[in-house]
Amino acid sequence: MIQIPCQLQQHANEKIEYYCFSICCQENRLLCYKCLQQTKHQDHQVLKLSGLNEHTKEFSDKCQEIISKLLDYKFQFIECIDELVINLQQKFQQQPNNLSQFTYDQLESYLSGLLKFEENNLMIHNEVLQYLELAKNNILHAIDGLDVKAGLHYQAPPEIQQQVIELQNLGTQLFRNQNIMQAQDVMNRTLILDPNNSTTLVMKGTLLLSQTKNYEASKIFDRVLKVDPNNIQAINGLGDALRGRSKFSEALQQYEKTLERDPDNKQALLGKAHCLGKDKKFQDAKKIYDRILNQNQNDMDALWGLADLVRIQQKDEEAIRLYNKVLQLNQNHVESLSGKGDCYRLLGKFDDAMKCLQKAQQLSPKHVLNLTRIGDCLRQQKKFLEAINYYSEALSIDPQDEWSQSKINECRINIQKRQQ
Repeated sequence: MIQIPCQLQQHANEKIEYYCFSICCQENRLLCYKCLQQTKHQDHQVLKLSGLNEHTKEFSDKCQEIISKLLDYKFQFIECIDELVINLQQKFQQQPNNLSQFTYDQLESYLSGLLKFEENNLMIHNEVLQYLELAKNNILHAIDGLDVKAGLHYQAPPEIQQQVIELQNLGTQLFRNQNIMQAQDVMNRTLILDPNNSTTLVMKGTLLLSQTKNYEASKIFDRVLKVDPNNIQAINGLGDALRGRSKFSEALQQYEKTLERDPDNKQALLGKAHCLGKDKKFQDAKKIYDRILNQNQNDMDALWGLADLVRIQQKDEEAIRLYNKVLQLNQNHVESLSGKGDCYRLLGKFDDAMKCLQKAQQLSPKHVLNLTRIGDCLRQQKKFLEAINYYSEALSIDPQDEWSQSKINECRINIQKRQQ
């Protein structure tokens, strides 16, 4: 039974019993019996709170109808797009292996199909891609319009809270033990019990970051910040996710928000230094790394950040030396293995590069940046088909990865040049 006192001072001893469900209502929607006796809600739809669950079931049923239709369209779209992709691949990417055995008519038909590429390309752009982009924007607009801030009105009941805390502790322990997928399963179970728990959402975002699923992570941290704008873990997490997507100026804004509240926050300082380095403000970035290393000369995060800063300045040999310092502290430090491999690639030492990059991949198979670096290494050796495989894998994890998409196109052009 709801035991919320009336907000009107003169009714302070009364409990809320009714709610007004009229859209035009400008008064308090929650009413006690004495409020109901007044005329402010005359001709309004006033209902008993005791029947709220039954009332909301009506909306739940109607909502399920919408969800069912959306899911139907989703599967239909996936099937149609898959079929369109297969047809495009068969028509324009599949190389005939029996060209010498074609008849005159078959060869003429094959060439005629190729000549229609621009016509087909324009048709798909105008009749498919533009409408898909419009549909996507309309869906995003609808998401914004729903303005889900359920955390403001939903909390798991007390009897569930203890179970939530126990699952959070289990998930945290699994994450520390590098059992990423198990930790993710536990956090998903936690969110079923308490969908808007900021602690769980932050942990889920952190798990996604550990898999370099930066786009998905940014959505999770955004969700937390809608209901808790001052959540430092979510602010830093969003900064890290944006940084992982190469949106350095936007990431820097998030780190600055944290540092306004906590000037010594290490995660924000490291993120800020990384962004400054990407903006070629090398001295400013170095000052931050030095500040952290003066407190602890073996701080792996700061050592790795300094190594990456040196790499950006194309001082590859010095960067390798710094990456090795990190690897002496932790031989399985994925970021250092990947960065070291990239330095070897830039020095033209492709065998050494692949050794480091492949070890990093074994440790973290879904690391997007490492996959693109393997692709880069193979592309520079003119192994274009193999490079495409790695770029494609990176795109399957992060569809927003513009570098991989551009390099796939570059590889395909080079393959076509070879065949001419």
